[in-house]
Amino acid sequence: MAMIEWLNYWLSTDNTKLIYIITLILMANVLDFSIGWVNAKFNDEVAFSSSKAIYGIARKMFVFILLIFFIPFSLLVPEPIGIGALYVLYFGYLASEISSILNHLNLGDDDKTNDMFLSFVNRILKGGK
Repeated sequence: MAMIEWLNYWLSTDNTKLIYIITLILMANVLDFSIGWVNAKFNDEVAFSSSKAIYGIARKMFVFILLIFFIPFSLLVPEPIGIGALYVLYFGYLASEISSILNHLNLGDDDKTNDMFLSFVNRILKGGK
């Protein structure tokens, strides 16, 4: 029972819930960037560009800084609206990151039509180039 109470404690306030969502966002960012980088670096069908890689990681860092920057602003808005808007912002960005990961794996329709990561991995597993 003590373990369930301890876990309940970590989900009792908005502070800890927001930290969990931010952690999920960071993990999704790392996974999305890693899949994109590996695909571009080792897949012959995709041209690797270090400037695009730097731009991608810089864009993710900038968005993350903005996500953190909006925390104090959400506290300036009346109680349920500010935190609610922050949750919508965080879940919306998390959903877009998950969508980007799924598009890398050819499980969605997005602008990654030439990004054939899944077929690239299948070729490697089957022993092809």
